[in-house]
Amino acid sequence: MKIVMMPAKFLRVLFIYLLLSTFSASAQKTTIWIVRHAEEVTHIKQDEDPPLSAAGTKRAEALAKELKGEHIKAIYVTKYKRTGLTARPLAYKAKILPRVYVDTALNVFAKAIIKNFRGENVLVIGHSNTVMKLLEAFGADVPFPSSLDEEDYDMLFKITIKDNGKRELAIDYYGEKHHTNEIPEKYQPEINHPEAVRPFTNY
Repeated sequence: MKIVMMPAKFLRVLFIYLLLSTFSASAQKTTIWIVRHAEEVTHIKQDEDPPLSAAGTKRAEALAKELKGEHIKAIYVTKYKRTGLTARPLAYKAKILPRVYVDTALNVFAKAIIKNFRGENVLVIGHSNTVMKLLEAFGADVPFPSSLDEEDYDMLFKITIKDNGKRELAIDYYGEKHHTNEIPEKYQPEINHPEAVRPFTNY
């Protein structure tokens, strides 16, 4: 039987590759993006599940543009059509079928997401009165006392969960300006990660 001896250099390269692969897998970060649905039609008073307005449709496109390079693996929406319509442009481009979650058991939902999508990027779309609850459920800071203002539509919340369990929260504006609350300074991207600041802002 012929014995084939592998060159020592090849073995060293193979060992380094396996070592780096193992390190990369163990050092993965999980990123949860949370956003409120885009602007909805408000003049139809009897409609409890209104569609997006023209401004909301434009914002949904802006969200898709903002997250197009983030390799989103899953998108979660509520039963209301405004969240699904907000997700639609990104879901179409990323070829993802949004999943519906129940916003009455957010702690259970958050734990399932962290467990099932470790090392991945996930988008969750909520409402003005659930975005802060979602942040809390995922173990992040809560930058505003209870809920977003009814006019806060342009904030994008990013939770980074490190391998050691530490959470980092960053908030940015996206799309057309439409908010009442201002982002607290400590959560602005240029404060957390100055190296990642874009050459110009959305405004």
